[in-house]
Amino acid sequence: MIDEITLTNFKAFASLELEKLKRVNLIVGENNAGKTSLLEAIYLLCNPQEAGKLHGLFRAPQGDPNSRYYRWLLRDDAGGDQCSLRWAGDQAETIVELTKSSSPMTQRSSAEGHPLQPIQTSFTNVVWVWPIKRGAVLSCRTVSVRQREPSDLVGLVGKAQKKKNGEETLEALLAKVDPRITKVRLDPGLDSEEGNQVIIDIGLSELVPVSQIGEGVYRLIAIVADMIGENPDVLLIDEVENGIHHSVHKQIWTGLAEVAETLDVQIFATTHSAECLEAANDAFAERGAYDFSVIQLFRVADGIQGRVLDREHIQAALESNIDLR
Repeated sequence: MIDEITLTNFKAFASLELEKLKRVNLIVGENNAGKTSLLEAIYLLCNPQEAGKLHGLFRAPQGDPNSRYYRWLLRDDAGGDQCSLRWAGDQAETIVELTKSSSPMTQRSSAEGHPLQPIQTSFTNVVWVWPIKRGAVLSCRTVSVRQREPSDLVGLVGKAQKKKNGEETLEALLAKVDPRITKVRLDPGLDSEEGNQVIIDIGLSELVPVSQIGEGVYRLIAIVADMIGENPDVLLIDEVENGIHHSVHKQIWTGLAEVAETLDVQIFATTHSAECLEAANDAFAERGAYDFSVIQLFRVADGIQGRVLDREHIQAALESNIDLR
């Protein structure tokens, strides 16, 4: 599990150090405070070999990714052509460095002294990724604000149902959010030209397409099915509350906390919602272990800074009506 993250000259982060991270971490901050950028940094640390996918994970790709995205990974006014990212935890450490160059730099060595080969980010030579040190390899999955395509959702649910107790776990969590839901199934679409679809039993005369249940449940199914089916080490969720009514935020967090602990998944999620933050605190306060932190990002004169808030500071801020967002 990731306990610490350090970013140097990555995007708007001149120097960011986050320590004592938890099983579930909720990232808050004003617009343009770097919440999504932090998710991108974590993904890059987990998957440096997939740097070429970074530009489309959480943001809608526009134009040439090299000129519109990758060249901006390094802090613009840092006065150099290099940045570094690091995570540490469980006696493991990973360090990734990025260099801006039209061609790879001269041969470099890893922290252990082995020759390194850089990873090219995209189709032209703009930014090169150097995995300086690889500790434990963490598998990582992402959930963006963009709704999953129905065909993707079918794949996620199908993979979750193949896992031992996966179908029961998925149905139990959904029932906590909407008690009408008793079954989640895949319709092979044999009597339709539209193909497979996810269908749900809500007590009507027949199971109905998940698209009829609402965007919130649709999104929740995608998130939980991904966790169950892929069982990643790290799950990154951008705007976790997107499409989900505030009245069920607590149930959502209760379910996510249970699945994260059961499957041993670490979650980093962003939010703009005060209700979402309060619900997360309430949900974890009722559990045996308060394995939850808030990462608060804020702009300062030289970029973006951040701090990790534990239970005492989170609850004190909420009781004093201090806006952590």
